[in-house]
Amino acid sequence: MRAFLLATLLTFAASTSAADWRKTKWQGEAAWESSSAGWRAVVSVVRARLMHFGPDGSDMNLLLAPATRANPNRLGGHRVWLGPQAEWPGGWPPPAAWEYREPASIGVEDETLRFVMPATNDAWPQLTRTYHWDGAVLVCGAEFTGGTRPAQIVQIFQVPPGMTAEAAVRPEAAFPAGFVRLPSTAGPFAARFAPPAHASLAGDMLTLKHTGVVGKYGFRPQVLIGRLDGYALTVSRGAQTGEIVGEPDEGFHTQVYLSGAHEAFGELEQLSPLFAAGKPARFEVRLSGRMP
Repeated sequence: MRAFLLATLLTFAASTSAADWRKTKWQGEAAWESSSAGWRAVVSVVRARLMHFGPDGSDMNLLLAPATRANPNRLGGHRVWLGPQAEWPGGWPPPAAWEYREPASIGVEDETLRFVMPATNDAWPQLTRTYHWDGAVLVCGAEFTGGTRPAQIVQIFQVPPGMTAEAAVRPEAAFPAGFVRLPSTAGPFAARFAPPAHASLAGDMLTLKHTGVVGKYGFRPQVLIGRLDGYALTVSRGAQTGEIVGEPDEGFHTQVYLSGAHEAFGELEQLSPLFAAGKPARFEVRLSGRMP
């Protein structure tokens, strides 16, 4: 009898694994949620992205999560695009299929949630977003197939303006600050520039904070750490597959964007190299948190 009860409990536990994805509602939107090792993730179907990442059983959300979609630049959560951005018509906005549409199809297999995004009906590959747990780490995957142009995978996490961002800087002859200013409404790409008001340096660690003035900065590929109210959000580069044919932004593929005062958000970004046209590619970002 004891063996039977133990087997039953193990079967029940397996069938209700904490990493399973379950349908739910989030701010009135259809969504999927899952928990693992003390952390919870919620992925909105309407916004086709991760919108909540925080401690399980708590309302604390380490991502920006606007209640409405009134501002198309501030939908919050986990944005995923194909780039380089300079290849988009006019440079902005991103194709609607990646940013403003619901998934063309949704699937859950082997505890992985898959959102296949609509095709852009041009030369870009078709984009798919995936989410699965590795213990307390949420693996945020992006992959593509098809298309006739090379593409870069861009993964962006919009965060509240009060979150600071930390990255290491290592000066190089061509890049004496150890990081670069990236193109934005604040100015063009620059390897040499005046120290930004957003930044403070301690040793080789640069801390960026939202000041209400636009700024975008690039770093050599590395881990980004966001800090808010004693919590830490770690945005790490994960596995990637695909034939590399280029290094946009001079290879400064870890990036931070700080918005103007009227929009009030930050973005922690991990970008892939440029992958070959017509061949499949995948790039993962590993998201984890730490409580006070």
